[in-house]
Amino acid sequence: MRFRHRSEKKDREKRASFLPKTACIMFAFTGFLFLFCYLTEADLARDGNIVWTVPYTLKILTVSLCGGLLAGAAGRYALYRRSVKGRIFPTELSLKSVSPSRTGLLSSFRPLQRLCGKASSGQLFAGSFFLMVLAWLPGYLAYYPGICAYDSYIQTIQAVSGNYIDHHPIAHTLLITGAMKLGSLMGSVTAGIGLYTLLQLLFLSASFACGIVFVKRRCFGPAGILAVQLLCMLYPFHWYMSISVTKDIIFTAFFLLLLLSLTELLIEPGRRTAVGFFLSTVGMILFRNNGQYAFLVLLVFLALAAVFGTDCRRWRKLFLLAFAGFITGVLSLHILFAATGAQQGDKREMLSMPIQQLARTMLYHGGIGELPEDDNTMTEEDKALINDFLQDECYREYDPHISDPVKRHTNTSVVRYRTGEFISSYLSLLTAYPGDFLNAALALNAGFLSPADTSHAYINVSEERKGLSYVQTRWEEGTLNENGIYKASRWEGLYTCLERWADQNVYLDLPVLKYLFVPGIWLWLYLLLAAFLLYHGKARLCLPLSLILGYYITLFLGPTVQLRYIYPVMAAWPFLMLICGRTAMYDTAAADTRS
Repeated sequence: MRFRHRSEKKDREKRASFLPKTACIMFAFTGFLFLFCYLTEADLARDGNIVWTVPYTLKILTVSLCGGLLAGAAGRYALYRRSVKGRIFPTELSLKSVSPSRTGLLSSFRPLQRLCGKASSGQLFAGSFFLMVLAWLPGYLAYYPGICAYDSYIQTIQAVSGNYIDHHPIAHTLLITGAMKLGSLMGSVTAGIGLYTLLQLLFLSASFACGIVFVKRRCFGPAGILAVQLLCMLYPFHWYMSISVTKDIIFTAFFLLLLLSLTELLIEPGRRTAVGFFLSTVGMILFRNNGQYAFLVLLVFLALAAVFGTDCRRWRKLFLLAFAGFITGVLSLHILFAATGAQQGDKREMLSMPIQQLARTMLYHGGIGELPEDDNTMTEEDKALINDFLQDECYREYDPHISDPVKRHTNTSVVRYRTGEFISSYLSLLTAYPGDFLNAALALNAGFLSPADTSHAYINVSEERKGLSYVQTRWEEGTLNENGIYKASRWEGLYTCLERWADQNVYLDLPVLKYLFVPGIWLWLYLLLAAFLLYHGKARLCLPLSLILGYYITLFLGPTVQLRYIYPVMAAWPFLMLICGRTAMYDTAAADTRS
């Protein structure tokens, strides 16, 4: 037996020595990118500006490159050590540790084992759904009829007037319209909005419960199921977002269902899963305007897999299914647009990044005398075009962390009718002042890129703008009251506590745990998950991460960092990490045992 163990150990060492190069490269790339963003964001926050001189640029790139190489080496060593110990390349005996029959540390607790280990999918879904709703209901009672923050008050104006604009998803505005009309029939518009909020809470709970079922399918016992269930129930942002009357919540539910069904199609294809994938694709596109752009990135990766993948027939089927869902979603948008007679909204939201870059460049090089660093080196032609684009010298209102102050004064007809001139001027300025363009992008996305960033929590914070922090709970009471919607809290004490927690950004005071709440941690967690999957040779399981990539691209081009923007990737991370990670480990163990 002793010689057998020695032989097994040598075999594991031999297999572990052939770590996939792509995984090491991914670890190194993640380390390099993380250090670059972390260091530059820290310098930008401290000094307000970075002058990209040759020495500074070389220093940042050198430190980031060295850190990236160390991260790659550390990742390789850590996985190698785990492999030698049999934790990643288990033998047939240790394969039981990742088998579906394992009940975990809580196997002696029979009620839990019966609920999680032996319950059918339907029973587990019902139990998870019920507990989720029970945990979130106090927040619903505290903020009844819901948190009518963000853009909901604008949508109520459209609902009352019947004049729809596609700046906000028409499908969501129609839901609010229906809720308000139903409330009128019931004698209280507030009650109608309260019913809508409750249904939204139930839908989000159902999507999370589906995730719990998928986790169980991937070989998790009671301990793993209980952990993710408690996280869903107790994560504070779920309490706030599940009752926020905003398009992002329904989008999050469809986004999560899409990722779950796509992952399941890659692991164990089935008709019901394919239908779920199709419907969630349509729903995601209907409830966020940038949903279709994020999905395009997934389509590109699917097309590449269909052309260059080893199982081209399977990839082609999946591509056709995804393409059908995409076309159906886009056509549904056009049908709703035509049926409601909606007007096309202003596209300035899509220009948030160029707006910030041009405004910052004007301040530093336009000769307007706003900053002592202004060197007045910009050409008169570029100044004239920027003044046409950013009217009334609104670039003087430039805020590095949010584009709204400048954006609201933007003349987008310059881009629409003078496209060639605008692109030419933009590219010439990019060539002349690349550092300022990069600084504008880094400042606008600091919250998404750096876990140490705190600017995301104070973008809208002031005495006059109370309730507009990272967790937004502020009502536009004047407009909402005019439309018959009033605050009617059923739990005033809890409402006061939740308001204090949200408005004072209490999560930033939590040591270590605060990183579960800041927006700058999630990008790096997804990149590490990609590296882990590549290590196991499961590149196909990285496909759902291409949708995450597409969504992040839309975030980086967006107007600011907000909780509702990052919330979909927050909600999806635990499920993708558990399902993809566990599947990769189990497949590796099973293949190792067969060999």
